[in-house]
Amino acid sequence: MAERLDARGLECPEPVVLTKKALEAGAVELEVLVDNKTARDNIRRLGEKLSCTVEIATSADDFVVKLKKSPNAGEGAVMPLKSSSVIFINSNSVGQGSDELGEALLKTLINTLSESAKKPDKIIFMNSGVQMVASGSPVLESLKNLRDQGVEVLACGTCLDYFGLKDKVAVGTISNMYDILDSFLAAEKVVTI
Repeated sequence: MAERLDARGLECPEPVVLTKKALEAGAVELEVLVDNKTARDNIRRLGEKLSCTVEIATSADDFVVKLKKSPNAGEGAVMPLKSSSVIFINSNSVGQGSDELGEALLKTLINTLSESAKKPDKIIFMNSGVQMVASGSPVLESLKNLRDQGVEVLACGTCLDYFGLKDKVAVGTISNMYDILDSFLAAEKVVTI
């Protein structure tokens, strides 16, 4: 019989953290009740990362994410393999001084990166940097190009909520602090822009 975990009303990344703890504590089958799509998607990705089978059901205004560990899911599945590099963009501009110049520099940096031979494994956007993944961003095509070349684009869900952009994400994955921190710790190199 599956264990049940009620994670409704919890702020990001608590639903993911509680789910991970329950799985690490020995739960083989787990049903997690959440009340928003971001938590649902974050728990789904966690389950997939941990080699669980994942099923999602809708119950009224809530979601039930059913996770089942596969017999060959070992402890090694908990931590991702090292990635070579992560670029961390925590603002909608580069440097201090002129905002107009900083925004132009960030645009040029992302556009140049999309044409560069060397690519990071991930680009993570936080704070006002999440504006770059929303519709109307001057770098959407470059970010889509990077995504299509295998670069994972992550945007902080809490930051998107703060700026009212969660429904306007045009590229990348709405993520959470748990996945973002995990990405930083797994990286051999983190470059902050």
